[in-house]
Amino acid sequence: MDLVSIVIPTLNRPEPLRRAVASALAQQGADVGLEVLVVDNSADGNAAAVVSGLAGPADRPVRYLAAPRPGVANARNAGVAAAAGRWVAFLDDDQEASVGWVAAHVAAARASGADATFGPVEGRAEDGASMGPFEPYFSRRIERPDADDVTAIAAYLGTNNSMFDRARCLSDDPPFDPRLNESGGEDSLLLKRLTLAGRRLGWAAGATVIEWTPERRLTWAYVRKRKFLSGQVRTFTHHMVSPPQWGRIAFWMAAGVAQCLAAGAAAAAFAPIDRERSQKALAAAYGGLGKVLWAERFRPSLYGPGLVS
Repeated sequence: MDLVSIVIPTLNRPEPLRRAVASALAQQGADVGLEVLVVDNSADGNAAAVVSGLAGPADRPVRYLAAPRPGVANARNAGVAAAAGRWVAFLDDDQEASVGWVAAHVAAARASGADATFGPVEGRAEDGASMGPFEPYFSRRIERPDADDVTAIAAYLGTNNSMFDRARCLSDDPPFDPRLNESGGEDSLLLKRLTLAGRRLGWAAGATVIEWTPERRLTWAYVRKRKFLSGQVRTFTHHMVSPPQWGRIAFWMAAGVAQCLAAGAAAAAFAPIDRERSQKALAAAYGGLGKVLWAERFRPSLYGPGLVS
């Protein structure tokens, strides 16, 4: 029987971690074995106590891994190195998987022959708060049929709800680039490298997860910071492959200038009459600015010792 290793990187989030692990252990309908690997990226190993109280059944072990050197790439790499499964599925510690999550990923992988699969993310606010206009920024919806090929839109995907064939996709040492430990974008770079190597990506339409969002993130300032970084990722992934794709870098920088100018003008125009539309346009302008200011010295810290994203 095939084995799926569910990797959950975590940093200082005990209650969300409990929920994420519980959802991983509650999986139904998949004719595969499961193991859950919790990768603790804290310096003091504070997730160990949480994991000790979350032991699964004998056929679904929960394993604790300490990865005290801070960084999102370090945590993912530690999980991959310890995984025993044919497939490695990634679940963030602030996410909750639907009961058929693994089954949907496995079915899509088998039906499509894809090397990696990705599923929908539904953003919801913690503690009953309203997502309001922020919901689209924390969700991933792609209107494609199940098992469809989504290789061409790899830039819109990420490891937050994904499953990879370990041998085909994660054999590099390390698979996630540690240079992106603090800024993030390590998953986008991996996907860029995989597509250049001819790997195929599939859509698992039924593999839904909820991303629980704390109220402190539901601000336009936070959205602008994320949009700026996502714009940077769109450009710098072309610089970090070998050889660098200078033509694509120039294209995205030019697109970023146009986006920043157009969206910035819209933000200014809407500011006196419609604050929400103005803020959405300003967020888009920040995304364009990120495409232009993509160099390392401009990258904000969202992980590791920086702000936890």
